[in-house]
Amino acid sequence: MQQSSNYFLRLERVLSTKRLASYAQNCVTEKDALCLYIWNIAICESLYPSFQILEVGFRNAIHREIAKHASNPTWLTSEVGFLRPDEVTAIRSAKDAIKTRARPGTEDVLIAELRFGFWTSLLDSHYELMWHKIIADVFPYMPKHDRLRREASKLMQTVRRLRNSALHHHSIWHWRDLRDQHKQMHIMIGYICTSIAVMAKEVDRFPAIYQSGPGQLSAIADAIIISN
Repeated sequence: MQQSSNYFLRLERVLSTKRLASYAQNCVTEKDALCLYIWNIAICESLYPSFQILEVGFRNAIHREIAKHASNPTWLTSEVGFLRPDEVTAIRSAKDAIKTRARPGTEDVLIAELRFGFWTSLLDSHYELMWHKIIADVFPYMPKHDRLRREASKLMQTVRRLRNSALHHHSIWHWRDLRDQHKQMHIMIGYICTSIAVMAKEVDRFPAIYQSGPGQLSAIADAIIISN
């Protein structure tokens, strides 16, 4: 595909030639590449509600059950002894960030401040013994024959990869297993709580956006072209 139109050159200047080239190489026309680029944006955006519901649901469930296991409702702020150095470092970094913004350093604020990677790291094999005690309450709707730390960790790492790629503006439209990864995310949500699973399904626009393809965004592409 030859890239010579003024509007495409302007987009390359702002979005980068390399970024747009990854879309252009799959298309016949510049407009097709633009539609594909916008479609990827729409796909990433459509996944956000599910990410949000899963992350909030998971971190609250695991915090609640560790609090019971440790008999300490403020196990984050007190940096309980069973945590690895990496997790302690993450907690202290979060505390520093909270202090910088002059926010109260309460347990609830700290829960929200910690990154998703912190919470998924608690599924590592180092915490195997802990998971024997809490997994049934963190994932009460996970089938008993699958209710293992390593299975939950494997599924959550898949979700984390998808989340990080989508939220960091990577190209994901071409992933052959994208629909399967989306499905796995909703399965994980359902393992935590059936009510939030219904919520996630009702606000989920991914299936429709993915099924419709980049052609649905032709009018938006036309508006961008005309603006130049």
